Amino acid sequence: MKTYKVLMVVAAILTLSACGTTKNSSPYTVATELQFNMNDLVFLGESEISCEYDTYLGFIRQISKINGEPYQPGKDVKLNLSQGMINLNGKGMKLAAAKIIQDYPDATYFIKVMDTKETDVLFLGATTKRTAKVRAYKFKK
Repeated sequence: MKTYKVLMVVAAILTLSACGTTKNSSPYTVATELQFNMNDLVFLGESEISCEYDTYLGFIRQISKINGEPYQPGKDVKLNLSQGMINLNGKGMKLAAAKIIQDYPDATYFIKVMDTKETDVLFLGATTKRTAKVRAYKFKK
């Protein structure tokens, strides 16, 4: 009976020690460094994007306008230009960034030169308007 208890304890310890997590990671890190300056770029133009939204109770957000036009949720074109281009925080600004590509389809590089945020505090909420100016460039050939 005593050996049965010892075997049960050993089996429980082995079972618990066999449970664990595995972590898969790549041993190789791929890094690319691109060095260029403003002499390597051609200025195409400047575009202004904007987003207006209402916030209720501090966490419920409803987008009302994108680039001055009423927002239609079914027509989402979200553009993420944070990959070495520009960093646009928030869903509304990423939706507004589609205008940049429409204005300058040949552009390969974008720089955000201005970003403003105007907030009107209301009872149990706020109305916010974000505006950004973005310059578009392409590489010289």
